[in-house]
Amino acid sequence: MRRKGLLILLALVAVVSLVVFAACGKEAEPPPSDVWQYPDRLIFVASGTVSPVYPALVGWTTPWAQDTGVTVRIISETDTRLQEQWVKEGRMFVKSPHQNRGIMYGNKGFARRDWGPYQSRLFYPAGISYWGFTALGDSGIITPHDIKPGMATVWISLSEEPQQNVFAVLGWANVNPKDITFVPVSTTTKNREFLMTGQVDFCLGYHTTPGWYEAEAGPHGLRWIAMDAKADPAGAQRFLHWYPWTSFGIATAGVPSSEGVPMPVNISPYITREESDPELVYRMVKWLDENYALYKDANPWCATMTIDNVIKWATDNYEPLHEGLIRYLEEKGLWTPELQARQDYNIELLQEWIDAYAEAIAMADDQGILVNPDNKDWVTLWENYRASQGLPLLVYFQGPGKTQPTYESFFDEWNAAKPVL
Repeated sequence: MRRKGLLILLALVAVVSLVVFAACGKEAEPPPSDVWQYPDRLIFVASGTVSPVYPALVGWTTPWAQDTGVTVRIISETDTRLQEQWVKEGRMFVKSPHQNRGIMYGNKGFARRDWGPYQSRLFYPAGISYWGFTALGDSGIITPHDIKPGMATVWISLSEEPQQNVFAVLGWANVNPKDITFVPVSTTTKNREFLMTGQVDFCLGYHTTPGWYEAEAGPHGLRWIAMDAKADPAGAQRFLHWYPWTSFGIATAGVPSSEGVPMPVNISPYITREESDPELVYRMVKWLDENYALYKDANPWCATMTIDNVIKWATDNYEPLHEGLIRYLEEKGLWTPELQARQDYNIELLQEWIDAYAEAIAMADDQGILVNPDNKDWVTLWENYRASQGLPLLVYFQGPGKTQPTYESFFDEWNAAKPVL
C-alpha cells in the first residue's frame, strides 16, 4: 500500500515538474522577430506656428497618436533649407508644406555638400493653398486683362518665386513688364501696406492670412483678380510659362471677397524621403483615410487631406509618391498603369539631378575645390556642369511623352527678362 502511494506521489511530482519546465520554456521564448511595431516617437517639422501647416499637423497627429501610442513632436522651423536637410538625413519623418526647389537644384546659397537633390517622396496631402492677386475694391481691376501699362505693383526682393508670380500675371494680361512700375519691397507682408496706401495698383496676396482680413475691412475693401483658366486657357498658358508650379481652381476659404473667385491653387504636400519605412507610411495613410472624420474639422487644411487629392497630385506633379502610399492605393484599386508610368518618370527626373550633383562634387574633390556655396569656384563648376547636362526643370503637368523644359532654358529666359532694381 505504501509502495503504491509512493509511486503515485512520484508520478505527480514528475507531471508538475514537466508543466513548470514547459512554462519556463515559454516565458524564455523571444517575441517573433517579424512582428512590426510602431516607433516610440516621430518628429515632424513645419513652417512656423503662424502657418496653416502647424495647426493642421496638430489637428490630425493628436488623434493618431492617441490611437497608436506614438509620441509626436512637431518642430517649428521657418528655414526650408534646414527642413529639407533634416528630412533628407532621416532626422525628421515629414516636412511641410512645400519642397525647396533651391535645394533640389543646388542654386546659389544652397549648393552645400550635405544639401542638394535627393529622392524625396509624397507622404500625403497637407492641404490646399489658394493664392492670387488683389487690388482695392473700387479699382476696376476685375480680371488680368484690366491690368494696363503704366500701373504699379510690388517687386519682392526676398526670392525669385514671387517675382515670377508677377511676371506670370502680366503674361496673362499680355502686358510687357517693361511697361509696369515695380516698387521694391523686402517681404510679402509689405504688399498689403503698399496696396492700402495706394503706392501700387495690384499685388500678390495670400488671402487666408490674418493681415488681409484687416485690409478687407478698410475703406476701399479688396477685389481679388479673377483668373479663370477655363474661360481663358490661352491666358492661363501664358501664366504657366513664367510660373509652371501651380494649377487653378475656385477659392473656398479666406477673406470674404476671395470666396468663389477663380485663382491659382496648389495641393501642398507632406514630404518624406524614399527610405522612410514603407509599413509605417502604409499604416499611417490607411489610418488617415479611414479616420478622416476624426480630424477633418480640426483645421481647414485637414478637411482637404483626402485620397482624391492624392490622385490629383500623382496625376499632375513631379514629386514621386512613397511606396507605402502606393501600396494603399493599390489596395483600394486606385493605382493605374498611367500613374505608375508617371511615378517612374518622376523618379528618373530626380535621379538625373542626384547623379549630376554627385558627379560635380566628385569633380570638385578631384580638383581640390572646396564644396561650399560661398566658394565661387565651386558654384561656377556646378553651374557649368549643370548647364552641360541639360537637366530638366521640375514642373507641373509634364510627364511621359511630353516635352520637358530644361532648367537652363527657363532660367536663361527669366534672367534676361527680369528687371534690375
